[in-house]
Amino acid sequence: MRIGFFLRDLRIEGVQVVALRLAKEFITLGHQCDFICLDAEKELEIGTDINVHVLNIPKEIKYKKIIKYAPIFSKWLYKEDLKHRFDAILCAHGDTINIVSVLDDPRFIIQQHSCDKTSYESKNYLKKIKYRLKLSKKVNKKHIICVAKGMADFISSITSSYLSITTIYNPFAIDEIKSLSEKPLDEFFLKNDYICYVGRLATEKRLELLINAYALINKEVKLLIIGDGCAEYKDSLLRLINKLGVSNKVFILPFYNNPFAIIKKAKALILTSETEGFGNVLVEALICHTPIVSVDCYSGPAEIMTGQLKNYLVKEAEPKNIANKIDELLLGDAALDFEKVYIKFESTKIAKQYIRLFSSFN
Repeated sequence: MRIGFFLRDLRIEGVQVVALRLAKEFITLGHQCDFICLDAEKELEIGTDINVHVLNIPKEIKYKKIIKYAPIFSKWLYKEDLKHRFDAILCAHGDTINIVSVLDDPRFIIQQHSCDKTSYESKNYLKKIKYRLKLSKKVNKKHIICVAKGMADFISSITSSYLSITTIYNPFAIDEIKSLSEKPLDEFFLKNDYICYVGRLATEKRLELLINAYALINKEVKLLIIGDGCAEYKDSLLRLINKLGVSNKVFILPFYNNPFAIIKKAKALILTSETEGFGNVLVEALICHTPIVSVDCYSGPAEIMTGQLKNYLVKEAEPKNIANKIDELLLGDAALDFEKVYIKFESTKIAKQYIRLFSSFN
């Protein structure tokens, strides 16, 4: 098969990292892969076995403007199909989904990485209607792959204009993550016991909830918040840290290209998001054999935290509830079977699920 990934760019972000991981597995399975990018911005190391095409189309612009570029993509695709026809093209960014929404071709498969249920439910009646109409146009006569079942349930509850909707979880290169987790650490990490959050600094991550919960725990550990993002939000978190008098215990650190060694050394990884697509960092922590505590936000965590881990899923996202679960985990002695949970997300298994699905479409 010839499989395309229609991407915004090749920055180091969740969607692009998942695309690269899948592409490597598809190639190992004997398929050809192409990255089709709106612009040339590149941070990921791609290698020579993946063809990269740049269309020079503006990105991150509104729906009505971006769909005007559909003929450019369509013309490019026509020429490529004459050389070697694509069997499937995965579209995972909002920009690329918007472009293919006006093109009638079932080979364009929408790969849904985020869930809008929380924001949808906060809308008034008229805005909900507008949202449903817009979503129906975007997914009309398209196959959809969601990275969590909660996401698929939400989409199917508000539209039925798609051809099919399937859940396939994100892939994880287990051996690679384990290897990276063994890399040496700076002295700061070695000499401190800590729990951590790793991810973007964004309001939907509700890190103020994490900091307030941390101030209530009984276990003597530090809290490391690792990631980059909104400067204003970071400033608000620093003010909260000072207000609670925990500035000698809570540290906001920049993003690390290899966070896995830091995660492995942590006593626990905590997630307090209002919404998640899947919750990649939870699986990554489990691969590092690090326990996890997460709020039960819609889509993602509850599908990952099964079996024994279900006990550390916080149903009501209040600081005291989160603090109690962190203490229960840190002060307890439960022997967790990490591999039993993360093995189902192994990248080769996930890639084979995609190939079977593509074959069923053809």
